[in-house]
Amino acid sequence: MEAREIMTRDVVTFGPEMSIPEAQDALLHYRIHGAPVVGGAGQLVGMVSFTDLSARPGRSVRDVMTPDPITVGEDTPVEDVAALMLDQMVRRVPVVEGGRVVGVISASDIIQVFLNLHEWAPQRPGAVAAPAAQRAGDLLHRMPRPAVAGRRRREGRR
Repeated sequence: MEAREIMTRDVVTFGPEMSIPEAQDALLHYRIHGAPVVGGAGQLVGMVSFTDLSARPGRSVRDVMTPDPITVGEDTPVEDVAALMLDQMVRRVPVVEGGRVVGVISASDIIQVFLNLHEWAPQRPGAVAAPAAQRAGDLLHRMPRPAVAGRRRREGRR
């Protein structure tokens, strides 16, 4: 499965000169947590998230965006997109062709793929899983588990 098969094609983008309040309002309006930032020629220049807009000082999107974000192409395997997102600790990745944003993949899109693969995997004991479902399961097992605040593992317990 490739990025083009799961990416969102109707991408909300921001200009670098957009004010922070305007960008915050747009994220709330479209019910998204972040968006690509594109320059005048439609070229990707950064990514911005609601956290960036709320926590970093500045007047415009340019002041708080992450410049030169990681990107993938439409033909990038979904497994590679998921691994990249885990390695770089990002929640969304723009899909770019010729420097222009053609889509975006979020962590929710990746989770949906794994859920769909799980539904297609054989449900009876001893059945052989499909290769794609097996790769998805392998990737899920490699994902780091977040530490739970306020809870410690007791010595001697497993």
